[in-house]
Amino acid sequence: MVRLPFTGPVANKQERLVLVTGAGSGIGRAIALRQAAAGDIVIATDIDLAAAQQTAKLAQGACEAYALDVTDPAQGQQVADTVIARFGVPDILVNNAGIALGGAFLDQTPQDWEKIMAINVHGVVHGSTIIGAKMVERGQPGHIVVIASGAAWTPNRVAPSYSASKAAALMVAESLRTELAPKNIGVSAVCPGVTRTQLAANATLVNSGTPATEEFRAHIADAQARFAFATPDMVARAVQRAIRYNLAIVPVNFDATLAFVLHRVSPGLMRWICSIPTMKLAESTMRMAVDRMPASIAFHRE
Repeated sequence: MVRLPFTGPVANKQERLVLVTGAGSGIGRAIALRQAAAGDIVIATDIDLAAAQQTAKLAQGACEAYALDVTDPAQGQQVADTVIARFGVPDILVNNAGIALGGAFLDQTPQDWEKIMAINVHGVVHGSTIIGAKMVERGQPGHIVVIASGAAWTPNRVAPSYSASKAAALMVAESLRTELAPKNIGVSAVCPGVTRTQLAANATLVNSGTPATEEFRAHIADAQARFAFATPDMVARAVQRAIRYNLAIVPVNFDATLAFVLHRVSPGLMRWICSIPTMKLAESTMRMAVDRMPASIAFHRE
């Protein structure tokens, strides 16, 4: 297929097969729904099969649900083999599955680090290795998307393991892009800022070894819903742009873009800014924002 400069390898292909991990909710669901509505055949995977099936029901287009724990490469291979036997090799892989973990560096245990790295980094590696190898073997154009985060450029005292995991995921995408470019396979890292999902509300939160209270979780969920700059559909649109134009890195919305710029222009300033928030300050700020600001004040309204 002849394609114009600055267009992605599969930008003009019709009825593409798109596999999305973590598609049971939030950003993953928005990506799956948007790709299905665009005429693609979507494979919505999630560790929670019922959630993936709900995504498939909501899709206005072809969408199939499969259970997938991205930390299990054997299960990843099994799902890939099943999908390929039925539909063929995916044209697009979106590595979206991820978790968050909050708490000071010295409060987080080795088990905390292993858990977040297993999903946010190794999950990306497993999916990209399994599907990427099939793309190369097929010898046709393809595209791999990694949902990283603006946290990849944000050293901080509140979620150091999350930032580290997303920085690693970003570098996986950049390294893979250099390797697969000669194979006509694009690789993009899409980096959202704070997004209106349940990621933070469902996160593991530690404070001197003590789990966060349910009240604190409720404040996080409320604050994220009201004050996040980005919506899941904004991220899904960014994924479409990344695929259409084969973009290497796509910051999503104001906060991620600001982090991207500051990290490059003045890393020292970025570190100083990020050294200010602590878990205690973050908790008190969210309480004040939720309790004192009118409910009508929000960055996004439905």
